[in-house]
Amino acid sequence: MKIWPGTATLLLISIACCQRPTSSDEFVARVGDAYLLQPDLEASLANLASDVDTTEARRQIIEQWINSELLYQEALRLRLSNREDVRRRMDESARAVLIEGLISEYHKKSDHEITPVDVATYYENNKEQLRFREPFVHVRYLRSPSQDSLELARQLLLQAANPDSIFLSLIERFSSSAKEVLKMTQNYHPESRIFGNQTALSEILRNTSPGQQAQIVRIDSLYHFLQVIDRSPAGTIPELPWIEGFVREQLMIGFRKQNYVRSIQSLRVEADFREDIEIR
Repeated sequence: MKIWPGTATLLLISIACCQRPTSSDEFVARVGDAYLLQPDLEASLANLASDVDTTEARRQIIEQWINSELLYQEALRLRLSNREDVRRRMDESARAVLIEGLISEYHKKSDHEITPVDVATYYENNKEQLRFREPFVHVRYLRSPSQDSLELARQLLLQAANPDSIFLSLIERFSSSAKEVLKMTQNYHPESRIFGNQTALSEILRNTSPGQQAQIVRIDSLYHFLQVIDRSPAGTIPELPWIEGFVREQLMIGFRKQNYVRSIQSLRVEADFREDIEIR
């Protein structure tokens, strides 16, 4: 699958390009004195979905970076920053970046270790609201360019007295993108979203019953191993281990919101004391 054109453009936002490389091997593209460094390109590629064609994505990111840098350097040459409308927009952007940076500092101050008691309390208080809104599934999944590897994995799984105990080792041994696959298979996920926009896999998933022998199918250049361990219907109250990651995220969001409100209130109190705020 090819990367969407807009995705490459968005990824450029996070790429640092003004740093001079320490060796010729570190950069992948150059425009004048600006460099696109290999580590920055690799970091951007790591943020892409697993089904993206990384060769095409790499090409598009480099091309977009070159085009962007050419435009930027030409704008500098023409001294467009001296234009009033451009300067005003630059000031607005700087203001937005500073505000975002301050809010990020507030978030860092609110980030602290979430204890098992925090998690358990949130779960008990919000059980009813945590009911599944759609079917969730727990799967065993592997992918590999080698059909033989996945056939061997299936045989080893069938022979195992405790399949769960060996499946982690099967992921490490046989699956490409092991880290992502491990995350997918360790928990329950929404059935409609577990495979994203991979329509063929989603269709196979819908037609697979829990406990059915693992299927191995070829889609494009990869083979996929899929087995449904369990399927929970909409309305099920999930067990805490299934959604502990989600609960921790919600707690962190809550802590950040509380700290943000307190910080704003503190700023308002200080500004009122100085009589800096006036509303007419």
